[in-house]
Amino acid sequence: SEKGEVAQGLDVGADDFLPKPIAAGEFRARLRAGERILGMEHELSEKNRLMNEALGEINGLYDALDRDLIEARGLQQSLVRERFRDFGSAKVSLLLRPCGHVGGDLVGFFPISKSMIGLFSIDVSGHGIASAMITARMASYFSGSTADQNIGLMCDENGKISARSASLVAARLNDILLSEMHTEHYLTMSLAVLNTQTGEMVMAQCGHPYSVIQRAAGKIELSGTGGLPIGLIPGAEWVDHTITLAPGDRILIA
Repeated sequence: SEKGEVAQGLDVGADDFLPKPIAAGEFRARLRAGERILGMEHELSEKNRLMNEALGEINGLYDALDRDLIEARGLQQSLVRERFRDFGSAKVSLLLRPCGHVGGDLVGFFPISKSMIGLFSIDVSGHGIASAMITARMASYFSGSTADQNIGLMCDENGKISARSASLVAARLNDILLSEMHTEHYLTMSLAVLNTQTGEMVMAQCGHPYSVIQRAAGKIELSGTGGLPIGLIPGAEWVDHTITLAPGDRILIA
């Protein structure tokens, strides 16, 4: 019962110490306490085992999801089928680099006529699979070369293909997003039609960053009129604004 002996017993690994003479009531109480400790240790060990099994399953699911997302990233990149084209009097270069595996970004262009091309940059709200799926849907609206395949084109009664007003395209996409897709996501967009012969570009800015123009002499200008994002307000309207590019000028649509 000496304090030094008790301390030595605990130091060498004892969990409890009961000196003689032993009191039956205290002895039973200490046994019950030890039983509780052993029970808690067993319960903790079982919970750790179950947690490790759950973590193993989660890691397996994560690895499978990660592989799917990597494949989805490749599919999303394939939406930009052509990264560069030289039209003679103008060159178009595209870059698509999501911050994650997949995202809601899309860039592209489509020929309209020998001297007209359409350019677009789209950013769907959010990051992840839902945004990427909406982006794929948007890509389908600009992928074709005919008026029934490309929302940016229209066909007159003689069958001649021409560009639809960018502001009208924005209004149509707004209707589609609100009435057909039933999603909480929205998107911003810059859509432009460029005349490669005259340098005139007609653009609608729909909540997207302003375009940056670098003049041939090096001067930097911002161009835009603002405008609402697409998919927020039914019946929203947008306006077209005109940019004139001279030989040697560059325009960056973010």
